[in-house]
Amino acid sequence: MSDIKLSFSSRQNLLALQSTKTLLDRTSGRLNTGLKVSSPVDNAPAFFASAALNSRADNFSIAQSDIEQAVQSLTSALAGLSAITKLVENLKGLLVSLQTATTIEASSTVTVQYNSILSQIDQLANDASYQGRNLINNASQNVTVQFANDPTGSSYAISALRNDSAGLGLATVATNLFFVFTTSIEQIASRASRASVASLESVASLASVAAVAARQAEGVANSRASIASFASANSEPGTTSNPDTVPSQASRASVASVESIASRASLAAVTSAPSIGTSGSIASSASAASIAQIPSVAGVTIAGVNTALINARQLTVSNALVKLRSDQATLGSNTAVLNIRLDFSKNYVNALRGGSDRLTLADLNEEGANLTSLQTRQQLGVVSLSISTQSEQSILRLFG
Repeated sequence: MSDIKLSFSSRQNLLALQSTKTLLDRTSGRLNTGLKVSSPVDNAPAFFASAALNSRADNFSIAQSDIEQAVQSLTSALAGLSAITKLVENLKGLLVSLQTATTIEASSTVTVQYNSILSQIDQLANDASYQGRNLINNASQNVTVQFANDPTGSSYAISALRNDSAGLGLATVATNLFFVFTTSIEQIASRASRASVASLESVASLASVAAVAARQAEGVANSRASIASFASANSEPGTTSNPDTVPSQASRASVASVESIASRASLAAVTSAPSIGTSGSIASSASAASIAQIPSVAGVTIAGVNTALINARQLTVSNALVKLRSDQATLGSNTAVLNIRLDFSKNYVNALRGGSDRLTLADLNEEGANLTSLQTRQQLGVVSLSISTQSEQSILRLFG
């Protein structure tokens, strides 16, 4: 059987209809998938370029998840450091209380509280773990974050910072910080015995006869009994009958006869003079021997605490607070770096996928317009094909 022969016009119209049908199928496919390049057949360069961009975006998306988990690990570690800092500050307050303890019972109570807080610090450091990663209870664990799912890509290493009691240098306190000891109080000299004779100006002035004569008011005003001590002096005639006067003051011989005053300048000599002793004043106040000294006391029991050890522990606690704040700053800086890289990864992945979409995605508005146009063209092609075959249909009427 020979092939069917079509007229030239019919064949042209048929080819146009076939082409329109192909375009309709492609446009319908783009509208269904949203892609204008879905296989290398559609556009090989655009297809492979888009695939490379999508692959890189996938790598960064996987790494983005690792960065987010590392940030959560650092956040957990920072929360643990903040709580440990508060506990160490409590230790500082307990040491102040321990330093002012007045009984063994009070010292033991504070010591037990101190050691209990140390135990809580260790437990808290162990609890600050996230998915098996703990950055504050050891110094050996390192966290390495890949910023891309690629062995050759950039990475960021974070070292663990040990901040449990051992890492902070904190140790338990023994319960015998408070103790009782026996001592002796040494003899304490009185103020009068510590003073030299030279400091007593009045004693030095009694060493000369002229000073005694010049200070007559002090020599006779103590009592009337002192006048008798000057009775041996040669008095002027007719004056002894007057008891209110001391004529012997004019005579130097009677005063000079007091050997102890004239010859001795020391405080002991003054106190031993018989004539001065009758006044009852110089011997009791100026004599160092007459003023009792504080004697030594043996076997005195004194209670106290080991302040040297407490001061050392206070220094250790202060250093621990400095380390905690420094480590918090370090982990906070690492968290900031990871958050910056996380934001970059999100933006970078969006850029990669956007570039891929520009190569492969179809413009749905354009494809919708194309579909409408192709449907109209298909209908016109059918009409054109019908017109081109009318001449053949007219021949059939000849046989009708």
